[in-house]
Order: sequence, then C-alpha cells, then structure tokens
Amino acid sequence: QWIQVDLGSSVSFDRVVVVWEAAYPKTYTIQVSDNGDTWTDITSVDNTPDPLKISVNGVRVFCRGGNWGWDELLRRMPAARMEAAVRMHRDMNFTMIRNWVGSVNREEFFASCDEHGILVWNDFPNAWAMDPPDHDAFNGLARDTVLRYRIHPSVVVWCGANEGNPPAAIDNGMRDAVESTAPGIFYQNNSAGGIVTGGGPYGWVEHERYFSPSTYGSGSFGFHTEIGMPVVSTAESTRSLVGDEPEWPIGGAWYYHDWSTRGNQAPQNYQAAIEARLDTAHDLDDFARKAQFVNYENTRAMFEAWNANLWKDASGLMLWMSHPAWHSTVWQTYDYDFDVNGTYYGARAACEAVHVQADPQSWQVIAVNHTPDALKGATVSARYFDLSGRQLGATRKARVDVASSTTTDAFTADWTKDQPDFHLLRLRLEDSRGRTLSENTYWRYREAADMKALNRAKSVKVSADLGRVTKAGARRELTATVHNRGSAVAAMVRLSLLDATSGERVLPTLYSENYVWLLPGESRSVTLSWPAEALPSGRPALRTEGYNAARSVARA
Repeated sequence: QWIQVDLGSSVSFDRVVVVWEAAYPKTYTIQVSDNGDTWTDITSVDNTPDPLKISVNGVRVFCRGGNWGWDELLRRMPAARMEAAVRMHRDMNFTMIRNWVGSVNREEFFASCDEHGILVWNDFPNAWAMDPPDHDAFNGLARDTVLRYRIHPSVVVWCGANEGNPPAAIDNGMRDAVESTAPGIFYQNNSAGGIVTGGGPYGWVEHERYFSPSTYGSGSFGFHTEIGMPVVSTAESTRSLVGDEPEWPIGGAWYYHDWSTRGNQAPQNYQAAIEARLDTAHDLDDFARKAQFVNYENTRAMFEAWNANLWKDASGLMLWMSHPAWHSTVWQTYDYDFDVNGTYYGARAACEAVHVQADPQSWQVIAVNHTPDALKGATVSARYFDLSGRQLGATRKARVDVASSTTTDAFTADWTKDQPDFHLLRLRLEDSRGRTLSENTYWRYREAADMKALNRAKSVKVSADLGRVTKAGARRELTATVHNRGSAVAAMVRLSLLDATSGERVLPTLYSENYVWLLPGESRSVTLSWPAEALPSGRPALRTEGYNAARSVARA
C-alpha cells in the first residue's frame, strides 16, 4: 500500500489494504522514502494474535492431549471400552481430548471425560469451509447438540469447523447456539485459524526440530491442534493387524492399515529413521522393538517443545491422533488391542504434572510445574553414563523454585568433546526432602548412526519380583520390582502383564513406568493396574524384555 505525505504535513493510519488474500502476512514493515527510489525501514508491526489460553479455577492449564475421530470403525464401542480409552488418556497425563468434527458425540464419552478430569474440545460436524445446503437444519442440529451435552463440565470449547472458516450463516448459528444455551463456554470458529493453529507435521521429522517454531506453518508454537507421525506398536498387536496375511516384510496388510507412502504420514521416512539409527530389521519383532526408540523420542520431544515455551508462545498441543478406531500403523498412542508402546510412554513422561527436561538443541535443562502449587527448594541433577553404566564426569546440581503453572531454568547439560558419541543423560528432579518427583533419561547421539552402538551393547539379564495383588474396586493392582542383574545398561526394558495360565496379554494394563533404562545393578518399582475381568484366572505373570535383554517371565 502506498501513502503519500506532503512536505510539512502528517498522515495517520491504523490499517492496511491487503489485495493478495491467499497469503495474509503476520508482520508488516513500514518504509519511508523521499525520492521513491531509496527506502528505509522505520518500524514493523506484528499482527500475530495471542494463542488461546484456558484456565480452570483461575489456574492456567497447558492443554495437552490428542484428537479422536471415530471411537470405533464399526461404531460398536461399548461403554467399558470407552471408559478404558479415556482412562488411558488420563494415565498419559493428558488434560484434553479434541472430539474431531463431533465424531464421538456419545454420552459415554463425555461422562468418562467428566469422571477422569479430561477437558473436551468439541467440534461441530463441519470441516474445510463446507456449506450445508440447509442452514436452518444445520443450525438446529448445532443447538440440539449443545443442549444435549452442555451439562458436562468437561466441555470447554465448541469449534465451528475443522481447518476452515464456516460460512457466515452457520458460523453465526453455531456461535448463537453456544452463547445462548451454554453461556461462558468458548466458541472458536476454526480449528486451525485465528488464535489456534494446525497443520502438523504429520510425518516423522528429526526430534529436535519440534523445538524450532519454523517447523510449523504458523512460524509459532501457540495452541496447536494437530501434530503426529506414524506409530508402529508392538509385534503382538501388529500380528493382530495383519491377521492371516504375511507379517513381514511390510506389505499388503500394512498398506491397508494406513501405511500409505502417498499420505501425510509418509511412513517411508519413519522407516528410514529407524533403520538409520538401529540398522535394517530382519523381521517384525526386530522392527517393532527398534521402532519404540523413535516412537518414544519423538513424542516426548513434541510435548517437551511446548513445555520449553510454556506461556511465552505455547499453550496447547493435540496429537493427530491419540485414539485408534481400528488396527493402524500411524497416528496413535496405544493400539487397537489397547497395548502400550513407546509413544504412550514418551507422551506420559513429557506430560508429567511436575517434570524435568532438556532441549535437544541447546541442552538447556528446565523444571516444569503444571500444578496449582509452587515448588520450592527443589533440586535438579544431571548425570552422564556410557553403555557400560560408568558415570562420565561429576554430577551437576542446581536448586530451583518453580511457581505454579510455569517453568524454571536450571543449567545447561553440556555435551563435551570427550563424551562418547552415544551416551545417556539422566535428569532427576527432587523436592526439598529429597523425594524424586521426576526422572528423565535421554539417549544422546551426534549422528543417527551413532545409535548403532546399542546393537553392540553387552547383553544383560533383567528379572522381576511380583508383589501381592490388591483390589481397587473393579480393578486389580500389584507392584513389581524390576532388576538389572547385568554389568551394563539395560536399554528400553518393556514390561507386559500376562495371564499366567494362558500366556496371553492382559489388556488394557496401565504401568507407572515402561520402556525404562536401568543401570547395572539398578532396580525399579513399577505399579500395574488392570480391570479384574481382563484377567479371569486371577493369576498374573510379568514378562520383561529389553533391547539387549532377553525375555524372562516372573510369576506371583
């Protein structure tokens, strides 16, 4: 836009005329010239809106969670399975589920979210600026939907459309339905516009890239409603997926179940990342165990990137997706069998209410406090280990105070030239009494191929002792102690609860920790919880296995 200012006069303006609507800028630069040839920048105006922020009882809530499409492909999901899925979201320390285009408008869904304290972002059934042929009928549906579900305290956002601005007639109708029948509940007309953003990435990227705002189309973190990547679960669940089809190499059944190289998920890049780090897999079991490193590392990085920028330029992050409607190879945190994988525990770790983490770009270590209470007199420590379990250098410590719903810097976990190309960084956050609040183990590598050191790691023996089974209503619990009996690090130790009678997996089972790293001689207590009906024999067994630890089974 050109504005002429005559000599000796002035012109005021508070808006600009944009004639290239397909590419609205977020930053405008004002230039001046006295001859029309030489121009000088005098100021820039940032037009980026502040991201959506949600508070509960006066405390800001980092909205972390995932999108749900259909609850089940054939729409036959019983209430107990619905409750189990929402419970798993609560167990991952998620605070929000987005009901994508209203796909799960069911009483059981909202009731489970109420019960487990999960906030709901609820879409109306509209997307991509589609214009329904009968506006009155659509607006009547919108009003009826709000009236039916407004009694649920979990619903905090109603959204007019997925990835687009709805036509004015229905935008106004949906807004009025919310404001007139559920006053005080927020209406957002576009899931990826205005004060929220979307657009992925939906495929694998280097995990450190999540910490760079340039990775996202908006150039910012903000309240981001969709991000994800392929997720191959356990070998057992993948066998459920393929059925009678060949399980390996990747082929027909995989393609049918979302392994599409032409889609946004780009699983070929995910597979290449796994192979670049841990070499080509020779069978399904090998590929599945290698995939969990990438699943864990990337999902943890997604949420930790938002933690690192909390309230500066980050207020919400929703996975695309967190719940699978059928057996899939992409976009899930657990699988259709309800077995857990590295993605589940990467998310669970990063989403802890009180957390310690490091930025993989700078290795700045911070303490995160998502609770309404201040954390005073806490201690952050960092230790480095090689794969033999030998500590590298001295332990680094810092005292921190972390206010409610905020973060505090501790120190930088330097990566020196004398440290191995592959090694472990273990962070710990302790309260003023020395009790562990959070522990986070990073495997650090300069190049992807450096991870192949794990292929040469010394084999170790991992065992477990099972405590007594206790009752907790309709659920059963036990505490197991897992031991590394070897003389080297045990990498990514996976725990699986089995029926001691049949040898079948007990699903769904929740574990207080899983996919853990154990130093030589280290033991870890893990609490397991499952529905009583999932183990009819009442006889549990626990299978342990690690990347360099053979399977073993312990019985109560």
